[in-house]
Amino acid sequence: MSLIVAASGQPVHAAQRHLAVDSPDVTSVPRQIVHRADDADVLLTHFRQVDTDSYHFAVRWPQTHALFRPVRGRQNPMLIAETIRQAGTALAHAAYHAPLDNQFLLWDLHYEVPDHPVVAALGAPATAAVHAREIKMRGKRLAVIRVEVELYCEGILVGRGGAAANCVSPAAYRRLRPGRADSVQIEVPSPVPHGLTGAEPGDVMLAASGRPGTLLLRADPAHPVIFDSQSDHVPGRGILEAMRQAAQLATGFEHALAPYVSAEFSKYVELDRPCYLTARQLGPQDAESTGPVPHGQIPVAVTLTQDEETVARGLLRIQDAEPAFPHQHPAPPR
Repeated sequence: MSLIVAASGQPVHAAQRHLAVDSPDVTSVPRQIVHRADDADVLLTHFRQVDTDSYHFAVRWPQTHALFRPVRGRQNPMLIAETIRQAGTALAHAAYHAPLDNQFLLWDLHYEVPDHPVVAALGAPATAAVHAREIKMRGKRLAVIRVEVELYCEGILVGRGGAAANCVSPAAYRRLRPGRADSVQIEVPSPVPHGLTGAEPGDVMLAASGRPGTLLLRADPAHPVIFDSQSDHVPGRGILEAMRQAAQLATGFEHALAPYVSAEFSKYVELDRPCYLTARQLGPQDAESTGPVPHGQIPVAVTLTQDEETVARGLLRIQDAEPAFPHQHPAPPR
């Protein structure tokens, strides 16, 4: 089998660039197994097993996503996070036989875009190499899944990351959340100006808190993308997007990308109680920093607290988004 050298310097099998969807060992990815209500929000089309607990997925990123829209002509790296989540969920159901009515409790998720000029514009990936690094069963039922993912575009590594989640039955979920209704009626506060967050007006996840140095999480259960499959707490994709918006606001960039995200989730974020965010730019000496930061990227620590307890925390790197297709023609003479 022929090899290609990826941006990482590691050889990439040609099979990681293409996936023959008509092969009998290929499984399709319907929206139900990635817990999406809209087919347009499904970022994976097919997958096949290539080794023990290793799989190749065909990836389909839309030109514009309903939530993670392009930034100045560049693909939004937050699509990597959603691709990782969908890959783990698809494998849990289709490869490890978790029933479709099971709930996934996300514990951590991380991704990064390689610092390489070839992928500066983050071209849409064609294939994901997914490795199930940790599979725990409770009897015959999947209990824990951890995946690591590499995204390739024409043989070039354009993103990597991973996530871990518990898988629980409806009965176990009810025991974990006694007295919680399937939906919660709340009053959604007014958003901060959307231009500060890099989000469209209807997607702003932040509000003024009345507390110095903090923001209020603004989660609208009627949002068609964030809350398309459940609404008794704030889902992981909503928390991640709130972290990104808070980090962008902290940097002051009008147009920004998040090429690095590492987030941990320790408790449910409830809808009917206030949740506060703090976002702080980090310096080289800060304990939260994780080694050298690529040029042009600003590390930001984001913490979410509810009922005086930390419910989630994240470390993000934010960079100013230069136009992907700058105007190259000189202005006409006057």
